[in-house]
Amino acid sequence: MDTYDVAVIGAGPAGVMAAWTAAKQGAHTVLLERETAAGRKPCAEGVLSEALDDAEVSPTREFAAHRITGAFLYPPNEKKRVRVGGDGYILDKPAFLASLAERAGAAGAEVVYGARIESYSRDDGLVHAEGRRDSQPFSLKAKVVVGCDGTGSILARQFFPRRNYPVIAAFQYDMVNCQLEDEATLEIFIGHKKAPAGYIWIFPKGKGTANVGIGLKGSGAKLLLDKFIQEHSSLFGDAKIERSQAAPVPVGGEVEDYVTGNMMLCGDAAGQVIPLTGAGIHTSMVAGKIAGEVAGKAARDGDIGANRLSEYKNRFDALWGEKISTSLRALESFERFSDDELNIITDFLDGQDLVDMAHGFSPSKAVGLMLRHPILAMKVAHQLMSS
Repeated sequence: MDTYDVAVIGAGPAGVMAAWTAAKQGAHTVLLERETAAGRKPCAEGVLSEALDDAEVSPTREFAAHRITGAFLYPPNEKKRVRVGGDGYILDKPAFLASLAERAGAAGAEVVYGARIESYSRDDGLVHAEGRRDSQPFSLKAKVVVGCDGTGSILARQFFPRRNYPVIAAFQYDMVNCQLEDEATLEIFIGHKKAPAGYIWIFPKGKGTANVGIGLKGSGAKLLLDKFIQEHSSLFGDAKIERSQAAPVPVGGEVEDYVTGNMMLCGDAAGQVIPLTGAGIHTSMVAGKIAGEVAGKAARDGDIGANRLSEYKNRFDALWGEKISTSLRALESFERFSDDELNIITDFLDGQDLVDMAHGFSPSKAVGLMLRHPILAMKVAHQLMSS
């Protein structure tokens, strides 16, 4: 049975970063991915440029599929759209993750695809993992296991309670022959009739191709997305669906505990997603980057207890904890507004307002709303403070 300093489970954004930074510390590291290739989970694939900076990679044609310069937000009635600035990219996510996994391998990590972990146990100060690789039983031991294996994480189910862990359903089409006005701009559509407690997105990938998806609480994602596409024939009249995908996305903020002795959770498994937008690539990469470094050093030093490994949680929370928690408060608040109220609120927004609300509402932006719609302004204030 192989024994490792660090075993990283899942080759998503968190896992490929964790394996890289752990290996850079000189730790004997393995990265295990249950799929036969990286990037199988559906994803809108959009990131801001800052995400690549934090990943310490430069955009290349290999994985930066399309350049983005901003986004439009449409209220339920679609009578106004609000532009939000921000440079970024639509990724070819499988190519992006494969590139980062290759970098982890070059740093010394062993990268294994087609390996599914089915159970864990503690044995003589190590974590014992058992599963199947290429349909054959296999097992390993590790000083530290970093669970980056998403909402269905086996490590989380066995050792972390995740008491408050709500997820939304995300469903997406990869489409061709779309007639988009501006292929450098993302489009976001909100409204409870369109996507209850969620939104619909159009992420252009260039040359008439786009990721078109929906995230919502409850069921009916495909039906609602199909309805939206039919009602927007100017965009999709000649479009064709090449592929459809679905996946759960956690939107309840960070789980209460995601570090214990010998073990850590990262990314979706730990709820490290921006609740208001469902964005998780950037946060996951930062979490994995920190977790791998901490795990690698701890394993090499022989101190793999919860106190030592908690350095990861402390460092991540210093960077993203408040942003995630205030975004959750904003999400909980705006879920309570009707479509008519969202139409009114949107009339008073500009791009910076949206950036503010993604990280918590800024009361100073509500002056115009308060003057012209005092009752609604009071409801906004009450909802935000009560959540």
